[in-house]
Amino acid sequence: MFFILLLLNPNIVLIKSPFIRRVPFYINVLITLTLILTAWLPFINPQKCWPCGFMGLFFPLCWCLNLLFIPLWIIYKKQYFWLPVIGILLSFKASYNSWGMHPAAGSSNSSSQQFTLMTFNSSSMGLKDYKEDPALRSHIYQTLQTASPDILCLQEFYTNTRKDLTDHIAKLQENLHYPYYYFTKDKTSWNTWHYGIILFSRFPIIQTLKIPCGHSAVGSGSSILQADVLVAGDTVRIFTAQLQSYMFKSDDYSFLHLKDPGDVDEGKHLTGKMRRTINKRAEQSRLLASLVAASPYPAIVCGDFNDVPVSYTYNTISSGLQDAFLAKGWGIGRTLSFLSPTLRIDYILTQPSFIIHNYKTFREKGFEHFPVMSGLSLKRN
Repeated sequence: MFFILLLLNPNIVLIKSPFIRRVPFYINVLITLTLILTAWLPFINPQKCWPCGFMGLFFPLCWCLNLLFIPLWIIYKKQYFWLPVIGILLSFKASYNSWGMHPAAGSSNSSSQQFTLMTFNSSSMGLKDYKEDPALRSHIYQTLQTASPDILCLQEFYTNTRKDLTDHIAKLQENLHYPYYYFTKDKTSWNTWHYGIILFSRFPIIQTLKIPCGHSAVGSGSSILQADVLVAGDTVRIFTAQLQSYMFKSDDYSFLHLKDPGDVDEGKHLTGKMRRTINKRAEQSRLLASLVAASPYPAIVCGDFNDVPVSYTYNTISSGLQDAFLAKGWGIGRTLSFLSPTLRIDYILTQPSFIIHNYKTFREKGFEHFPVMSGLSLKRN
């Protein structure tokens, strides 16, 4: 609102009252301080201060608001120009993690050593309330067939061995020509309904491991999938996971209406759920980072981290790794289709021994999460 008023009435800065004249400056100070806090608090372990676990969610908004002050101060109050500039400079690390600077997707040239890897939270392959959505299921298959990754990692995967329902494992193997796969099968209902994380590969899978990391009612999110894959004569270790989700339901937001005293209790319930989720995700991120660091083979970690780039989760896991989006992506890199256009929560990270050739986000209508894919190869000495 201040920016609109200032543009419509430049004389607002000429008001004689010293306090009123300084209100825009005070607003800018507040926004700049908030920007710096949202950029640096996520480096603190949220188990020691749990609000730090979600402060990074506000970083893009604070950054944009701060940026708006630069041209306004240049026009109306040049001596305050330094304030938003300092805020942006002090939040450089968070800015670097948030935006891709490569308008082109990158080289698409293929070679015998290059392979493609996709990660996708499939949201139970179109299953909703235990009913399959044929249109969404078909759209998922069409997207996967068009992308045709050499290695496909799916979180929130669902398959069913009942004859009247879809055996997604068999169908994906047949349609996309994957001779190898490994399925964590974290949850089974009614003997034939299976949920978890799965990795499909056109390359031989020589060793696999399911590493427990918690419990999730939807199955996926209970373990980390580890697979050693033989790619062009070299062994590559791949980790894929879905880290702890808030798992919000519609009634979790009822406290926002504050219609009666009971809504306060609902707010406390939601706060408790957030705190527990943030703490658990911090544990999982450290476990995943330690697994990658201990790998005897060149490692890739991918999946749904359920957290943004300005977060303890991302900072912990990505330490010492390359982010395929930052290397070859462009823009904000949104991978969650709802809530906010700034939510990049699905990642492909590699150790420095890999070359990242390209990166692509498949922004398909109807998907809760957008699949992301990268072309990779090992560096040769």
